[in-house]
Amino acid sequence: MADQNGYIPIDEHYADDDGTDIDDDSTELGALLLQSQNFDTKMDGDIMHTGHYWGPNDEESIKHQNIANHLFLLTLKDKLFLAPLHDPRKVLDVGTGAGMWAMYVHSRSSVTISHKPPQLTNASTPSSDFADQFPRAAVIGTDLSPIQPSFGIPNLTFEIDDCCSAWTYPPNSFDFIHVRGLYGSVQDWPEFYRECMKCLKPGGYIEQLEFSILAKCDDGSSADNEALRLWGEYGFAAGEKHGKTFKVVDNMKGWIEEGGFENVVEQRYKWPIGSWSSDPKLKEIGKWNLVHWEEGVEGWCMMGMTRFLGFSYNQVQAFLGELRLALRNRDYHLYQEVGVVYARKP
Repeated sequence: MADQNGYIPIDEHYADDDGTDIDDDSTELGALLLQSQNFDTKMDGDIMHTGHYWGPNDEESIKHQNIANHLFLLTLKDKLFLAPLHDPRKVLDVGTGAGMWAMYVHSRSSVTISHKPPQLTNASTPSSDFADQFPRAAVIGTDLSPIQPSFGIPNLTFEIDDCCSAWTYPPNSFDFIHVRGLYGSVQDWPEFYRECMKCLKPGGYIEQLEFSILAKCDDGSSADNEALRLWGEYGFAAGEKHGKTFKVVDNMKGWIEEGGFENVVEQRYKWPIGSWSSDPKLKEIGKWNLVHWEEGVEGWCMMGMTRFLGFSYNQVQAFLGELRLALRNRDYHLYQEVGVVYARKP
């Protein structure tokens, strides 16, 4: 893994290899537990969006969630959370999306739930199911859209809810609130954390996982690439015009501290984009993160660039063509930053 200073070791032979990081067969992620297509959607190009959310909610986006779920499990060494929980009885997963984390949290050996396609024989699975550790826990997953599977799992409930509206849960309801990938989705983060504080039981934990939208490079190998520079500029500008910042990973620790939580712990990671690292774990993460970016960038930026920055659909596609060339450039050593913060309600 990266050393204590965050340095990612480089595979000196990577640039000379003209192969691909993952062959085409491996990127076919298969069926992803999508039972309902009853979206309340708007169209930007050919991407479906729901309500005030900036990203797509079509079947392709669920595949991207699947890859991200796999990346998080690789990063956290197959753990579903880092907070030191003790016999939680009630858990809330905010912005659950397709419900993958919530289903893992309450999966048992009798329920087949996979975050990976059958082809991925080396992909990680949680080392110990949440339900086995905490059999009395009930889990609620909330999202704007009903894109979760419809089959029943004991003590797991999905609810359609907007986390930016006033929460209707009684005070002191939850032992654990889990948040993942809400960057660009919340207008008032201090208010969001006030709701979390109100609804957590005393001694309960909040945990949030986010990643930066920037493709960074520490050795200057991509310094002259305009598409990579503009990607960050466009993303941040669209977030500001939408009124929902993408600059969450660098600010969430401070926001959580200001919200009155105690024992705040932050862990930072780097995800290579491409398998250019010589570290085996980071090479595996980079392999999947490149797929995550290549298949995800259109959905990530289409609404923001067309609705808020004035680009046409064709202009966005032309820009994405340049961006994908940069992502595939084997002379570049790109990565993105990832953060995990957990904290306790006094």
